Amino acid sequence: MGTETLMIGLSVAVLVSYWFSHLGRVLRFPSVVFLLIAGLVLREVSDARDATVLLPPGLLPVLGTIGLILIVLEGGLDLNLKPGRRKFLLATFGAATMGVLLTTAVLAAAFHYGLKLDWPLATLMAVPFGVISSAVAIPSSEVLVDEDREYVIYESSWSDIIGVMLFNAVLLAVATGGRGATINFFAGGLTVLVMGALIGLAVFWLVGHLEGHVKFLPLIFALILVYAGAKALHLSPLLIVLILGLMLNNPHLFLRFKVFERLHSPDYRSELDKLKHLTAEATFFVRTFFFLLLGYSTDMSTLADGRTWLVASVIVAAIFLLRWPVMKLLSLGRGVRPLLWAAPRGLITVLLFYSLPAGMVPEAFPPGALILVVLLSCVIMAFGFRADAGRKTAPVDDEIVRRVDARAAPPH
Repeated sequence: MGTETLMIGLSVAVLVSYWFSHLGRVLRFPSVVFLLIAGLVLREVSDARDATVLLPPGLLPVLGTIGLILIVLEGGLDLNLKPGRRKFLLATFGAATMGVLLTTAVLAAAFHYGLKLDWPLATLMAVPFGVISSAVAIPSSEVLVDEDREYVIYESSWSDIIGVMLFNAVLLAVATGGRGATINFFAGGLTVLVMGALIGLAVFWLVGHLEGHVKFLPLIFALILVYAGAKALHLSPLLIVLILGLMLNNPHLFLRFKVFERLHSPDYRSELDKLKHLTAEATFFVRTFFFLLLGYSTDMSTLADGRTWLVASVIVAAIFLLRWPVMKLLSLGRGVRPLLWAAPRGLITVLLFYSLPAGMVPEAFPPGALILVVLLSCVIMAFGFRADAGRKTAPVDDEIVRRVDARAAPPH
């Protein structure tokens, strides 16, 4: 492939993705579905012309991991933690935890009895499908009212983190026969909490005090370096990323202590806005090529198999049926819908599934089921949001009531 052809292809991909994002907002449909379909069509066209390009084996996992880091960071930078939000935080954390554990348990049983897998492997394969994809849920939640969108951002971010921690713990249990898995899960969580707080303080100072035209891109790649290092130690680095984003956007949480006041800079807020814009642009770029290449790397013939549709349909049905009681219990009185539909699978599911050791995915599991689960769950979410996005719901908590009243009050 010539240099000019590659440059044209990259440029067209970004411009088309930008158009997809606008089209998605108009149609209330996830833009990632358009990207996946575009990738599938591109693969069919290239196959027909004998011009198929084989992707490097590690390209999708690397792109997806960078995209996941940026998406969780972007979500954290959008979240405001204020007094009186404890009930809301516990509810979203509880919903994410129950959702991951319940879906994993039911799908593990389905894989054990339906595909004849032993319990450890069945559980390990079920975890990726138990995790809500924040890469899809957060952008798609733009069609919801502010309070519902906030719930989706928190829950999907928690779900990513809990899912990765659970996946690492189960993978360690499978590799070691169960020795040390529980200790790794809880000790690893405590370790990343401490690391996240220390890194958050350091980056808070750097954002306000670094000089020069180039300063935020090195910060992002330093965060990627920390993520990779923590991942190599079998920790849960997404928690570090979320803590960093929350600390940067909510410095009042630690500036109340005088010892940290010297870290603050008068230019901090303006510099933070620049970091938010760069993160949003980089997230868009990486997400574009991950989902486009994911579609391109999929053989359409695998989606035509009846067994693929059966397995994918069972997984998707379990996802939404099990989400109903979770939302009924932990939606804070807002009602089950439209939050019921905010359970897409996407980037995190693909990444965890690709993280399974070579040879561990059994032949009984259809290769096309993974992308079909992503497509079906995204389509169901889109039509669910389209039907229920305007539904009136009860307020999430007293803090949201106060914010709504403040916006409605006439100016003095």
